[in-house]
Amino acid sequence: MEELLSSATIGKTHGVKGFLRVYSLSGDYSHLKKLKECYALFPDGREKLLSVSDTSTQGDLFLMRFSGYDTPESARLLSGSILRVKRSDAHKLKKGEFYIADLYGLKLVYQGNEVGTVVSVSEGAQAMLLSIDKDGKEYLVPYLPVFVSSPDFSTGTIELRMGKLLDL
Repeated sequence: MEELLSSATIGKTHGVKGFLRVYSLSGDYSHLKKLKECYALFPDGREKLLSVSDTSTQGDLFLMRFSGYDTPESARLLSGSILRVKRSDAHKLKKGEFYIADLYGLKLVYQGNEVGTVVSVSEGAQAMLLSIDKDGKEYLVPYLPVFVSSPDFSTGTIELRMGKLLDL
């Protein structure tokens, strides 16, 4: 399981003290308010450790400020990055919930046979889409009960219910 989880996106600067608008991916901000450190994942793949110096809310905005980024000009360097946190600092899960990152690497099984591997997950119009690698070819499978089962993390599998989705 991945140790760092994508938890929020970092938006535009706000005000003159280096605050940035932060948008939680789970919709919950309580875990972000408690952070002491996190990582910024930049679009080019670089990752940087950040120390949280302050958090604030203004209306419906959640704001964060990071040590060493105390001006709008310096804070702007973090805009557009993904805020990643240690699993222990992430939003706490309720029974039956899981992190999307936990789907990565699960084996897709159809009628008892392994037919592919989950390599990524993206948002679709009606549901998440599982990107499945089957013999070097990519297939998209909607994460809906009619198409796949709930993940079984004890076996590292998810069952495909409709073989035609992978040309089986």
